Amino acid sequence: MWFDTHAHLFLLEGHHASETHPTATLSEVVQTAFDQGVTRILCVGIDVETSRRSVNLAHQFSGRVWAAVGIHPNSASGASSADWDEIVELARDNSVIAVGETGLDWYRDYTPPSVQVEWFEKHWFLAQELGKPLVVHCRDAERDMTEILSRWTREGTVRAVMHACAAPWEIVSRWLDWQGVVVSFAGSVTYKNTKFAPLRETAQRVPADRILVETDCPYLVPEPYRGRVKTSVPLHVKDTGQFLAKLRGVSPEELATQTTENALRTFGISPQQEGS
Repeated sequence: MWFDTHAHLFLLEGHHASETHPTATLSEVVQTAFDQGVTRILCVGIDVETSRRSVNLAHQFSGRVWAAVGIHPNSASGASSADWDEIVELARDNSVIAVGETGLDWYRDYTPPSVQVEWFEKHWFLAQELGKPLVVHCRDAERDMTEILSRWTREGTVRAVMHACAAPWEIVSRWLDWQGVVVSFAGSVTYKNTKFAPLRETAQRVPADRILVETDCPYLVPEPYRGRVKTSVPLHVKDTGQFLAKLRGVSPEELATQTTENALRTFGISPQQEGS
Protein backbone atom coordinates (compact mmCIF):
# COMPACT_ATOMS: atom_id res chain seq x y z
CA MET A 1 0.00 0.00 0.00
CA TRP A 2 2.53 2.58 -1.17
CA PHE A 3 1.59 6.26 -1.44
CA ASP A 4 3.61 8.17 -4.06
CA THR A 5 3.50 11.56 -2.37
CA HIS A 6 5.05 13.57 -5.21
CA ALA A 7 4.50 12.91 -8.91
CA HIS A 8 4.24 15.18 -11.94
CA LEU A 9 1.90 12.94 -13.90
CA PHE A 10 1.22 15.62 -16.50
CA LEU A 11 4.88 15.43 -17.58
CA LEU A 12 4.39 11.77 -18.47
CA GLU A 13 1.84 12.63 -21.15
CA GLY A 14 3.28 12.10 -24.60
CA HIS A 15 6.38 10.33 -23.24
CA HIS A 16 7.39 6.67 -23.33
CA ALA A 17 6.67 6.32 -19.66
CA SER A 18 7.15 2.60 -19.11
CA GLU A 19 10.12 0.45 -19.98
CA THR A 20 7.87 -2.61 -20.17
CA HIS A 21 5.16 -0.91 -22.25
CA PRO A 22 6.97 1.85 -24.20
CA THR A 23 3.79 3.11 -25.88
CA ALA A 24 1.67 3.14 -22.71
CA THR A 25 -0.71 6.02 -22.20
CA LEU A 26 -0.71 8.04 -19.00
CA SER A 27 -3.89 6.30 -17.86
CA GLU A 28 -2.26 2.91 -18.44
CA VAL A 29 0.87 3.93 -16.52
CA VAL A 30 -1.24 5.10 -13.58
CA GLN A 31 -3.43 2.00 -13.67
CA THR A 32 -0.35 -0.26 -13.73
CA ALA A 33 0.85 1.40 -10.54
CA PHE A 34 -2.55 0.85 -8.91
CA ASP A 35 -2.59 -2.80 -10.01
CA GLN A 36 0.85 -3.43 -8.48
CA GLY A 37 0.54 -1.94 -5.02
CA VAL A 38 0.69 1.84 -5.37
CA THR A 39 -2.66 2.76 -3.91
CA ARG A 40 -2.47 6.58 -3.95
CA ILE A 41 -0.62 9.31 -5.84
CA LEU A 42 -0.26 13.03 -5.18
CA CYS A 43 0.04 14.92 -8.49
CA VAL A 44 1.90 18.19 -7.90
CA GLY A 45 1.54 21.27 -10.09
CA ILE A 46 4.44 23.56 -10.96
CA ASP A 47 2.55 26.44 -12.58
CA VAL A 48 -1.05 27.43 -13.21
CA GLU A 49 -1.50 25.21 -16.28
CA THR A 50 -0.09 22.09 -14.64
CA SER A 51 -1.93 22.82 -11.41
CA ARG A 52 -5.15 22.89 -13.41
CA ARG A 53 -4.14 19.60 -15.04
CA SER A 54 -3.35 18.07 -11.64
CA VAL A 55 -6.85 18.87 -10.40
CA ASN A 56 -8.35 17.36 -13.56
CA LEU A 57 -6.33 14.17 -13.06
CA ALA A 58 -7.45 14.01 -9.43
CA HIS A 59 -11.04 14.18 -10.59
CA GLN A 60 -10.39 11.53 -13.25
CA PHE A 61 -8.91 9.13 -10.69
CA SER A 62 -11.01 10.29 -7.76
CA GLY A 63 -9.95 8.88 -4.41
CA ARG A 64 -6.73 7.44 -5.82
CA VAL A 65 -5.01 10.53 -7.25
CA TRP A 66 -4.94 13.79 -5.30
CA ALA A 67 -3.66 17.23 -6.31
CA ALA A 68 -1.34 19.95 -5.05
CA VAL A 69 -1.42 23.34 -6.76
CA GLY A 70 1.20 26.06 -6.83
CA ILE A 71 3.95 27.94 -8.64
CA HIS A 72 7.37 26.28 -8.57
CA PRO A 73 10.21 28.69 -7.66
CA ASN A 74 11.70 28.18 -11.13
CA SER A 75 8.33 29.14 -12.66
CA ALA A 76 7.70 32.18 -10.47
CA SER A 77 9.47 34.73 -12.66
CA GLY A 78 6.96 34.13 -15.43
CA ALA A 79 3.86 33.99 -13.22
CA SER A 80 1.27 36.76 -13.13
CA SER A 81 -1.21 38.00 -10.55
CA ALA A 82 -3.95 36.36 -12.64
CA ASP A 83 -2.07 33.05 -12.39
CA TRP A 84 -1.98 33.41 -8.63
CA ASP A 85 -5.69 34.19 -8.48
CA GLU A 86 -6.38 30.93 -10.29
CA ILE A 87 -4.07 29.00 -7.96
CA VAL A 88 -6.01 30.38 -4.99
CA GLU A 89 -9.27 29.27 -6.60
CA LEU A 90 -7.94 25.83 -7.50
CA ALA A 91 -6.58 25.33 -3.98
CA ARG A 92 -10.12 25.32 -2.63
CA ASP A 93 -11.07 22.26 -4.68
CA ASN A 94 -11.84 19.19 -2.58
CA SER A 95 -9.26 17.15 -4.50
CA VAL A 96 -6.46 19.53 -3.51
CA ILE A 97 -4.75 18.35 -0.34
CA ALA A 98 -1.62 20.56 -0.39
CA VAL A 99 -0.28 23.88 -1.62
CA GLY A 100 2.79 23.80 -3.86
CA GLU A 101 5.20 22.96 -5.27
CA THR A 102 6.81 26.03 -3.79
CA GLY A 103 10.10 26.83 -2.09
CA LEU A 104 13.62 28.00 -2.88
CA ASP A 105 16.06 26.99 -5.61
CA TRP A 106 19.51 28.59 -5.44
CA TYR A 107 20.88 26.01 -7.90
CA ARG A 108 19.15 27.50 -10.94
CA ASP A 109 18.85 31.19 -11.77
CA TYR A 110 15.48 31.19 -13.53
CA THR A 111 13.94 33.38 -10.80
CA PRO A 112 15.73 36.01 -8.67
CA PRO A 113 16.03 34.94 -5.01
CA SER A 114 13.94 37.87 -3.74
CA VAL A 115 11.11 36.88 -6.09
CA GLN A 116 11.32 33.26 -4.98
CA VAL A 117 11.01 34.31 -1.35
CA GLU A 118 8.03 36.54 -2.18
CA TRP A 119 6.18 33.71 -3.90
CA PHE A 120 7.11 31.25 -1.16
CA GLU A 121 5.50 33.61 1.35
CA LYS A 122 2.33 33.82 -0.77
CA HIS A 123 2.01 30.05 -0.75
CA TRP A 124 2.51 29.90 3.01
CA PHE A 125 -0.21 32.44 3.68
CA LEU A 126 -2.58 30.51 1.40
CA ALA A 127 -1.74 27.24 3.13
CA GLN A 128 -2.35 28.90 6.50
CA GLU A 129 -5.72 30.20 5.33
CA LEU A 130 -6.85 26.82 3.99
CA GLY A 131 -5.29 24.63 6.68
CA LYS A 132 -3.37 22.59 4.11
CA PRO A 133 0.32 21.64 4.16
CA LEU A 134 2.97 23.06 1.85
CA VAL A 135 4.90 20.92 -0.63
CA VAL A 136 8.38 22.43 -0.39
CA HIS A 137 11.19 22.37 -2.94
CA CYS A 138 14.62 23.18 -1.50
CA ARG A 139 17.75 23.00 -3.65
CA ASP A 140 21.06 24.44 -2.44
CA ALA A 141 19.07 26.75 -0.15
CA GLU A 142 18.93 24.78 3.09
CA ARG A 143 20.16 27.49 5.45
CA ASP A 144 17.89 30.17 4.03
CA MET A 145 15.02 27.69 4.10
CA THR A 146 15.70 27.01 7.77
CA GLU A 147 15.67 30.71 8.58
CA ILE A 148 12.35 31.22 6.82
CA LEU A 149 10.72 28.20 8.46
CA SER A 150 12.00 29.35 11.84
CA ARG A 151 10.46 32.79 11.32
CA TRP A 152 7.16 31.31 10.25
CA THR A 153 6.96 29.16 13.38
CA ARG A 154 7.06 32.36 15.40
CA GLU A 155 4.13 33.73 13.37
CA GLY A 156 1.97 30.64 13.00
CA THR A 157 1.90 26.93 12.32
CA VAL A 158 4.19 25.39 9.72
CA ARG A 159 2.90 22.25 8.03
CA ALA A 160 5.28 21.22 5.29
CA VAL A 161 6.50 18.27 3.27
CA MET A 162 10.20 18.72 2.48
CA HIS A 163 10.06 16.92 -0.84
CA ALA A 164 12.90 14.94 -2.49
CA CYS A 165 15.07 15.64 0.53
CA ALA A 166 18.75 16.16 -0.27
CA ALA A 167 19.83 17.84 2.96
CA PRO A 168 22.26 16.49 5.57
CA TRP A 169 21.02 15.40 8.98
CA GLU A 170 22.30 18.54 10.73
CA ILE A 171 19.81 20.56 8.66
CA VAL A 172 16.95 18.06 8.61
CA SER A 173 17.11 17.59 12.37
CA ARG A 174 16.40 21.30 12.75
CA TRP A 175 13.44 21.08 10.37
CA LEU A 176 12.06 18.20 12.42
CA ASP A 177 12.07 20.37 15.55
CA TRP A 178 8.83 21.77 14.08
CA GLN A 179 6.07 19.20 14.58
CA GLY A 180 4.27 19.97 11.33
CA VAL A 181 7.26 19.11 9.13
CA VAL A 182 7.72 15.73 7.44
CA VAL A 183 10.52 14.63 5.11
CA SER A 184 10.07 12.80 1.82
CA PHE A 185 12.67 10.75 -0.04
CA ALA A 186 12.80 10.11 -3.78
CA GLY A 187 14.94 7.89 -6.02
CA SER A 188 18.10 9.91 -5.32
CA VAL A 189 18.43 8.19 -1.94
CA THR A 190 19.16 4.93 -3.81
CA TYR A 191 22.10 6.33 -5.80
CA LYS A 192 25.44 4.66 -5.17
CA ASN A 193 27.60 7.77 -5.54
CA THR A 194 29.49 8.64 -2.36
CA LYS A 195 28.08 12.18 -2.45
CA PHE A 196 24.69 10.69 -1.55
CA ALA A 197 26.02 9.04 1.63
CA PRO A 198 24.91 11.99 3.84
CA LEU A 199 21.42 11.68 2.36
CA ARG A 200 21.28 8.00 3.25
CA GLU A 201 22.33 8.86 6.80
CA THR A 202 19.47 11.35 6.94
CA ALA A 203 17.05 8.72 5.66
CA GLN A 204 18.16 6.33 8.37
CA ARG A 205 17.67 8.87 11.16
CA VAL A 206 14.33 10.47 10.34
CA PRO A 207 11.75 9.27 12.90
CA ALA A 208 9.32 6.64 11.65
CA ASP A 209 6.31 8.93 12.00
CA ARG A 210 7.91 11.76 9.98
CA ILE A 211 9.01 9.99 6.79
CA LEU A 212 7.34 9.85 3.36
CA VAL A 213 8.34 8.29 0.04
CA GLU A 214 7.88 9.63 -3.50
CA THR A 215 9.06 9.34 -7.09
CA ASP A 216 9.15 12.99 -8.27
CA CYS A 217 8.38 11.35 -11.62
CA PRO A 218 9.42 11.72 -14.36
CA TYR A 219 12.65 12.67 -12.56
CA LEU A 220 15.04 10.84 -10.21
CA VAL A 221 14.79 7.33 -11.63
CA PRO A 222 15.78 5.00 -8.77
CA GLU A 223 18.18 2.09 -8.79
CA PRO A 224 18.13 -0.47 -10.32
CA TYR A 225 16.55 1.37 -13.28
CA ARG A 226 18.86 4.38 -13.26
CA GLY A 227 20.80 4.51 -16.52
CA ARG A 228 18.47 1.95 -18.09
CA VAL A 229 15.34 4.10 -18.43
CA LYS A 230 15.01 7.84 -18.82
CA THR A 231 11.73 8.35 -17.02
CA SER A 232 10.54 7.38 -13.57
CA VAL A 233 6.90 6.39 -13.09
CA PRO A 234 4.67 6.02 -10.01
CA LEU A 235 5.37 2.28 -9.82
CA HIS A 236 9.01 3.10 -9.01
CA VAL A 237 7.97 4.36 -5.57
CA LYS A 238 8.08 0.70 -4.56
CA ASP A 239 11.77 0.45 -5.47
CA THR A 240 12.67 3.54 -3.46
CA GLY A 241 10.50 2.32 -0.60
CA GLN A 242 12.11 -1.10 -0.55
CA PHE A 243 15.57 0.50 -0.53
CA LEU A 244 14.56 2.73 2.39
CA ALA A 245 13.14 -0.24 4.28
CA LYS A 246 16.42 -2.15 3.97
CA LEU A 247 18.38 0.98 4.92
CA ARG A 248 16.24 1.44 8.04
CA GLY A 249 16.17 -2.25 9.00
CA VAL A 250 12.43 -2.82 8.61
CA SER A 251 10.33 -4.85 6.21
CA PRO A 252 8.95 -3.23 3.05
CA GLU A 253 5.44 -3.98 4.32
CA GLU A 254 6.11 -2.13 7.56
CA LEU A 255 7.54 0.90 5.79
CA ALA A 256 4.73 0.96 3.23
CA THR A 257 2.17 0.96 6.01
CA GLN A 258 4.02 3.58 8.06
CA THR A 259 4.66 6.00 5.20
CA THR A 260 1.07 5.69 3.98
CA GLU A 261 -0.27 6.40 7.47
CA ASN A 262 2.08 9.38 7.71
CA ALA A 263 0.86 10.71 4.35
CA LEU A 264 -2.82 10.31 5.19
CA ARG A 265 -2.25 12.19 8.45
CA THR A 266 -0.11 14.89 6.86
CA PHE A 267 -2.57 15.58 4.05
CA GLY A 268 -5.68 15.18 6.16
CA ILE A 269 -7.19 12.40 4.09
CA SER A 270 -10.02 10.65 5.94
CA PRO A 271 -11.24 7.12 5.16
CA GLN A 272 -14.46 8.68 3.82
CA GLN A 273 -12.45 10.51 1.15
CA GLU A 274 -10.60 7.44 -0.13
CA GLY A 275 -11.51 5.50 -3.21
CA SER A 276 -11.96 1.78 -3.29
